[in-house]
Amino acid sequence: MAESADADKLGDDGRTELEDLRERLREAEDALEVIRGGGVDALVVGGPLGQQIYTVTNADRPYRLLIEQMKEGAVTLSQDGLIVYCNEGFAALLEKSAGAISGTTFQQLVVPADIPLFETLLGSRAGGRAIIALVSGDQGHIPVNLSLSPLPDSSDGRIVCGVVTDLRPHRQSEKIIAEAGAKLADQIAERRRTEALLHQAQKMEVVGQLTGGLAHDFNNLLMIIGGNLDLIRRRVTDNQLVERLDQVLLAVRRGAKLTQQLLAFSRIQTLTPESLCINDLLPEIEMLVRRAVGSEISVDFDLVDGLWSCRVDPNQLESAILNLAINARDAMQNSGTVTISTENVLLDAPAAEKLGEIAPGKYVTITLRDTGGGMPPEVLSHVFEPFYTTKEVGKGSGLGLSQVYGFARQSGGHISIQSAVGEGTAVRLYLPWTEVADVVHPQIAEPLEAIPPGHTKILIVEDDNELRELHTQLVQELGYSACSAGTGAEALAVLEADPEISLLFTDILMPGGMNGFELASEIRSRRPEMAILTTSGFPGHFVPEALQRTEEFEIIRKPFTQEELAAALLKSRVLSAV
Repeated sequence: MAESADADKLGDDGRTELEDLRERLREAEDALEVIRGGGVDALVVGGPLGQQIYTVTNADRPYRLLIEQMKEGAVTLSQDGLIVYCNEGFAALLEKSAGAISGTTFQQLVVPADIPLFETLLGSRAGGRAIIALVSGDQGHIPVNLSLSPLPDSSDGRIVCGVVTDLRPHRQSEKIIAEAGAKLADQIAERRRTEALLHQAQKMEVVGQLTGGLAHDFNNLLMIIGGNLDLIRRRVTDNQLVERLDQVLLAVRRGAKLTQQLLAFSRIQTLTPESLCINDLLPEIEMLVRRAVGSEISVDFDLVDGLWSCRVDPNQLESAILNLAINARDAMQNSGTVTISTENVLLDAPAAEKLGEIAPGKYVTITLRDTGGGMPPEVLSHVFEPFYTTKEVGKGSGLGLSQVYGFARQSGGHISIQSAVGEGTAVRLYLPWTEVADVVHPQIAEPLEAIPPGHTKILIVEDDNELRELHTQLVQELGYSACSAGTGAEALAVLEADPEISLLFTDILMPGGMNGFELASEIRSRRPEMAILTTSGFPGHFVPEALQRTEEFEIIRKPFTQEELAAALLKSRVLSAV
């Protein structure tokens, strides 16, 4: 009815035009059906520009060119996996010709383990993607990403289009990125380790300088206390008071020992190194070690044959071993085993870098291992710091390991420690290797004949007023006459004005632009016969490198007793007279 109404409105001309359009539409639909069914090879279409002829080849030519130029592989598959078409990219991937591939099944190109996954993807009406491996004779298995999609007009899934992407470049990039990431992580870890070592070294250096400075000042204080007590004691006749003074003087000596430990950590103690074999030294101190740890703890020795010689101060090494043994005893709570072992070690650059603060080369090592409870990391990171201790108050000063640390570093070696809770602790000393030295038997020197003070006049140079006064009293008590000065410049002026001065007794480190060695050298150039004795709260050799002149002048280290001063003054006078 609606159609008739429309036709009535259009009239005869309108009806004719409408019928014509309907006819052309039916012809177009019939033509499309024929094209879809493959019943024609070409189609002629009229238009404003004239008639155009479309064949199956030129109709999809732009798309074919696009597909052929793709780097990815492109395939057309039947519902059973038969390869109807593949582009050159897919053929190149398998290093075959497109003609050799077409007509085969895709399953023939898939590794057996991935065929079930491929067939599941092929049977999916919605399509999808999966990572599978293709078989290639020359290249082995090729990992690819396969994306399948059924044609929209093939609802029964008979025709499926697929894109195949080679994953090898992607995986190679991932590998390169992973390797670069791992390398970067290693570099970051190494940098952090190096920074941690540097921080630790800087911290220990700062602490060493601080403790060394404190030890110097403390030695000066002990010198004042001990020296004055010594003078008082000589004037006291009350036995009870003498005993009390002796107790105080004993405390002064204990304080001096404490400062010596601080100086050991600061690596500024006086060492007398010699070439020796540690295997020869250990039997000599075995009884000392056993007594130090007690009878309830076993001491085992594991000494390597053919141990190299090393250059080390034997007395300080003995002290270090005893310190480590006592620490091991305390860690085992009087029950367990201490094993002392020696070994020859050749450190290459990576091994030395890993240890830190040690140069590559040949080293002799001595290791003390205990069976104690071990230490957690937070304790292990502080064990070499002075005054750090986990012992009860009064049970330890916290200077044992720090003293061993300073001894090892000052000897040109290193110290390492390994420990874990429940696994005990092992401390290893690295001492530099040296050639076996010829044994030199020292000649017994003739005893020095005492030279009475007589009219010897001593010039005392000390910047500290209290020490200067004390030194003056000490030498006067010994029978010498004395004059004093506070700086090097003052001392030179006093010397020029008093020709009777025959001995210089000077502190080494002084303000005013002239240290004790420089003053001694200047006076020696003016008066070659002048006897010279130097002193310092530091060991005698601890001065700036440019000022190290210890071989030229006798040195006595503070704090000293009046008897020690008398012996040092006598030796200086005898040597100047030779």
